[in-house]
Amino acid sequence: MVTDQATIATWDLLKEFGFQADEKVISDITPGLSFDFGLFKLSASCVTNMSFSEIILFTGVVATQRTLAEVMFELPRIVKSREQCAAWIVWNLDRHSKGQVFKPIFHIGWVEEGRQNQRLLPWVVEMAVFGSRPRCTVRRDWLRLALKTLGEHLASASIDNSALFSFDGSILSIRLDGKVVALPGDGLPWTVCFNVQGRKLRHFPKRFMQEHIEVSIWESRLSIDGAVYKGTIEPPVLSGPLRIQ
Repeated sequence: MVTDQATIATWDLLKEFGFQADEKVISDITPGLSFDFGLFKLSASCVTNMSFSEIILFTGVVATQRTLAEVMFELPRIVKSREQCAAWIVWNLDRHSKGQVFKPIFHIGWVEEGRQNQRLLPWVVEMAVFGSRPRCTVRRDWLRLALKTLGEHLASASIDNSALFSFDGSILSIRLDGKVVALPGDGLPWTVCFNVQGRKLRHFPKRFMQEHIEVSIWESRLSIDGAVYKGTIEPPVLSGPLRIQ
């Protein structure tokens, strides 16, 4: 998946990499392109895939004295950078190669460039962002007590009221109707808070299998040991005269 920030045409980058016009390659944008690696020729075609998305389809056949292997993969027509485009092509070539490492018979600069920038692959970037999401771990017994107390507050609160979750690096705080339910936790301080409507917090997990439970925020969801609550990310909460319950 490529974000809205992707603005560079993959087709133009292929020409920069040395892909040549090839009349034999069928493509919506003519002529198609190809690159001769010596070992085999990789063709590039602008087509529409089975999901009705406009993509660039790469195809080729790698032939040796003993084997015959088909190469086929696709890239979006727009990418974020030259480095990402090279990394994406090389990643696919590696997957189709013996030993999972593509080795052209002569030096190709953009292939080396792509191998050095695997961190720019969209799913690698997304995994890194996911790994850095706001999260903390709390002890199971403390969490049970906190959720029990929060449940009591929710029972007497309006369903339209919201609970605000925050973590300062040592304390996980849940604020509702001027009260705070707090419990010790481990992790890095959150730079944001998470707001959940009370009506969405009426049902908590009944059983925790692990001694330490993760509480985390990802996009528009708060997760408590697998239970997910939709809400909104908010700016950091300002300290105030709230009563800890």
